[in-house]
Amino acid sequence: MDTNILRQLKKIPESTEIELICSQLGIMELISGMTSEREYAIRRSALANILTRDVSIVWESIATLQSKAFALDIPDYDVPATKAIMEELIKIPTLAEAEKIEVSFGGNTYTISTLTKYDEDLMDESVSTLSGTLSTSKEDRQTLKANPYTPAVIRTFSEITIVNFLKHLGIEKFSPQYMRSIEHYSKHRPLSNYIDCLTAYTMDAMESGNPPGRNDGHDIAHLAYSDDVEFFVSDDKIYQRLQQDLFTVKFLKFDEFILRKF
Repeated sequence: MDTNILRQLKKIPESTEIELICSQLGIMELISGMTSEREYAIRRSALANILTRDVSIVWESIATLQSKAFALDIPDYDVPATKAIMEELIKIPTLAEAEKIEVSFGGNTYTISTLTKYDEDLMDESVSTLSGTLSTSKEDRQTLKANPYTPAVIRTFSEITIVNFLKHLGIEKFSPQYMRSIEHYSKHRPLSNYIDCLTAYTMDAMESGNPPGRNDGHDIAHLAYSDDVEFFVSDDKIYQRLQQDLFTVKFLKFDEFILRKF
């Protein structure tokens, strides 16, 4: 479930036949949007409902998921900080009081504003990265339109995405660490929905020439948590534009999910 669906938990019938799952990213987004007393009340209630409904929370960030996928050891203190802030602010009725919350991890002090800035920085970074598709030539766009990609093509180009991940982390191609990372990844191929989505999104953007939406990077990142789930519930249009046969998870709008018989 993405962040908007988490705000509607009370509308989901209780059932022992389904397990509701959300992520650290979703929790962080709820907290980072606490910019007014009204939003604080709404989002604090959503966090409380997550605990009341016993929603399973994947306490991993995109960074830690990537680290584990490639056999790296990169600590991310944002994860325990997000959890600690969530636990504290649920006890506090007003934003004015909650803004005084401070937790320390890895030598850094975290507050609500820390997570808000971090969330904004992630969006800025993703927009900057994804905007690279705007430089695609007219000829290349026409070629992409004339040759629609298939799942096999996406998975081929996803291998390039994986190499770029490691390059971004400063790991030289064919170095001992690179070979260990590729070998480890190849055993289970985690993050496949996330990587294939990033690849498909990039190719679609290159073809259309449309600039990336500010939240597109976060929408793609949510799929990093979807490898072992059956349904991903969201009303965001980005998921409806994706080819369903590229992914192991099925995308459902909120109303479609509610109409299912639990």
